[in-house]
Amino acid sequence: MSMAELMRTGASLPEEQQSELAAFLLHLRLRNDPVWRSGMTKRIDDTDAANRVSLEDWKKELAERGGTPA
Repeated sequence: MSMAELMRTGASLPEEQQSELAAFLLHLRLRNDPVWRSGMTKRIDDTDAANRVSLEDWKKELAERGGTPA
């Protein structure tokens, strides 16, 4: 399948599936990025409560940015 065919197929998907595809492609790009992995590891290991975001606040921020959870 050519890049043009992939792009046409992606463009023809419903919005929800386009979002899933975009998330998957981002995952593929980031999973082998050592800088991103290092930063994410530090964030996950951070135990300082001041650096945490509640699930409700995260959902609210995501919804404000056009994500789905609200």
